[in-house]
Amino acid sequence: MPPIITLTTDFGLKDEYVGVLKGVILGLAPQASLIDLCHTIRPQDLRQGGFILQAAAPFFPKTTIHLAIVDPGVGTNRQLLAVRAMGQIFLGPDNGILSPFLQEPLFEEAISIDCPQLYLAPLSATFHGRDILAPIAAALANGTEFSRLGSQTFKENLIKLASPTLQIDRIHGNIAGSVIHIDHFGNLSTNIHQRDLAGLTADPDSIQIFHKKLQVTGLASAYASRPNGQVLALIGSRGYLELAVTNGNAARLLGAEVDDPVRVTWGKDG
Repeated sequence: MPPIITLTTDFGLKDEYVGVLKGVILGLAPQASLIDLCHTIRPQDLRQGGFILQAAAPFFPKTTIHLAIVDPGVGTNRQLLAVRAMGQIFLGPDNGILSPFLQEPLFEEAISIDCPQLYLAPLSATFHGRDILAPIAAALANGTEFSRLGSQTFKENLIKLASPTLQIDRIHGNIAGSVIHIDHFGNLSTNIHQRDLAGLTADPDSIQIFHKKLQVTGLASAYASRPNGQVLALIGSRGYLELAVTNGNAARLLGAEVDDPVRVTWGKDG
């Protein structure tokens, strides 16, 4: 199987940046298979970039190389990292975007990148994705040893993003979480996982979900299991509680934003 390299960036699709990344990689490793995960991460939104990558990585084979470029500190003295986790390799800046892969039991080892012999020249101060990370991804695809990318670093010294607060009170039967992602359809993903709800009650029809002035009772089985325009709650494909609107846009209808509080109670009216 040819080496797989995925691309996750905040570059958008209006400019040449994504195409240039691919050109550099394929020029050095023409056998590589390139996969676009997402190029519409909100500009400089490290948390969204990490969320998308964390949701996607488990579905890729071991040895996959993931290139994550959301890098508001480009050109400064921030480190660039190569992280091995889950049997895969993640390349990106040390700014928190790789936080999900620095956690046990996923994390294996990390390298602070320092291998200028692999970089493009001249080196731009504003496009390290092109000049450093893309050539390193290609080098790995060509068989370069992970250890040759730089010096090993301890995960305790690396930048980690704070996780959104999740409070679970099983005694009183409630969970306090928040919206952590809004997808293309306007569905609201929360940080409340299916297993958190299972620990609260075995009866999904008994829970109440609250967002601002909205109250939803029970979990739907599918996006289309309610009448058009109705707000519903369900477990999405990532395993987290979502709020959605049948054939509609929940974010627009509810005026929702990332970090909005979401509360779940069991057998209560809130």
